[in-house]
Amino acid sequence: MQLKKISTPEDVEKVKSFFCDIFWEETDYDLVHFYHSVSGAHDFERLEYYMGCVGDEVVGISGIYADNKDECWLGWFGVRPEYRRKGYASAILKLQLEMMKNDGYKVCRLYTDEVINKNAVPLYEKNGFVKDFEYENHIITMAKSLDGITKAAKWQGEPLGFA
Repeated sequence: MQLKKISTPEDVEKVKSFFCDIFWEETDYDLVHFYHSVSGAHDFERLEYYMGCVGDEVVGISGIYADNKDECWLGWFGVRPEYRRKGYASAILKLQLEMMKNDGYKVCRLYTDEVINKNAVPLYEKNGFVKDFEYENHIITMAKSLDGITKAAKWQGEPLGFA
């Protein structure tokens, strides 16, 4: 398993072919937002997406976004349906978290839907994330210390750009 940065139009086309299979509950706006993010049309200090690959086969996607040097967010994390429950999600997540740690981030956060993504929450918990904040409509944030020292301050519920 390896992470390959999405950096070419061909990479975007590979991801486009399965994006809606992973994020079926997302709206067309979210798909457009993802494409704009990949193309560099964003306001984040850092925003990068990666394909989780086994050989030439793309099995999933993951991303990192950050506005400061201490904290980052896991973004657009998912595995294609035909590769689920086979260990690929854990492998991609571990590689992404290791990259974040090696890049000097102390805390990683994520947000997810507890109902739609109910199978992802145990995966995150198994990998050290703890529930941090609950929004309306089953949206939660989770946090994890990457350096094993820094404790994530409780998320204060600042808007994350979703309804």
